[in-house]
Amino acid sequence: MDISLLLAQFMSGLARGTMLFLVASGLSLIFGVMNILNFAHASLWLMGAYFCHTFWLMMENYGFGLWVSIPLAALTLAGIGWLIEVVLIRRVYNRELPEQLLLTYAMVLIIGDLLKLFWGVEDRIITRPALVQRPVFIFGNPFDSYFIFVILIGAAIAVGLWWFMQKTRYGHIVRAAVFSREMVGALGIPIPRIYTGVFVLGIFIAGLAGAVQAPVGSITLGMDMGVIVQAFCVVVIGGFGSLPGTLVGSLIVGEIYSFAILFWPAGALVMIFVVTALVLITRPWGLFGTPMRI
Repeated sequence: MDISLLLAQFMSGLARGTMLFLVASGLSLIFGVMNILNFAHASLWLMGAYFCHTFWLMMENYGFGLWVSIPLAALTLAGIGWLIEVVLIRRVYNRELPEQLLLTYAMVLIIGDLLKLFWGVEDRIITRPALVQRPVFIFGNPFDSYFIFVILIGAAIAVGLWWFMQKTRYGHIVRAAVFSREMVGALGIPIPRIYTGVFVLGIFIAGLAGAVQAPVGSITLGMDMGVIVQAFCVVVIGGFGSLPGTLVGSLIVGEIYSFAILFWPAGALVMIFVVTALVLITRPWGLFGTPMRI
């Protein structure tokens, strides 16, 4: 097989893995700090795509419309995330996992109905700016130029999250709260405020991911269901609560899917689940997780 074709598939897998990282990083961050398994994360991701389309329609006649709509959608979702955390999520911090899952699953149903109410059931499409309409050629094979933008955004988010967690005072406080909430609280630092900030950041990234995904294809009701399944596969492979693991898990899933499409199209999703099952059997806490996170 031509090596250039394999390299093209690798780039395709890298782009897909980057998109999954944008979704799964917020999910992993929220769970890692707050121990909240947000089942509605992908529904908020889809809402980000719809908001991006709405903002884009307002600026459709301007070349910068999409580039402004993406951050606006992410900021809007951050505001919605703040409201959700203050009104709902804060009430279940000390509840058992089944109750948390029931609440976040109820949010999936509510958000799904809200999407139908405000945006209808028709598919929505965003026309890309001329800058990212033409393909670029890598080793002689065409590659979607918009995916280069996606990869750059994913890299920026990965570096930004690393810098935030490792190099900032707030990030150090967040990491300390993961291991000992009582100690952080004893120092006079309000734990609810930390949790609110982390949840808002996670939903901001979900909204950004949805907005970035929006121009790739049509925006369709129900597309969040497939995304949340793959996002959970990513965090299981990488390890719940581990951002480096989420990045590695996203790339693994993206590349597996890309090459399975080339060699075994009917089994592309099956291969993702097979790898996830193997990780659960051999290392239940994930590649970068710890046993305390089982």
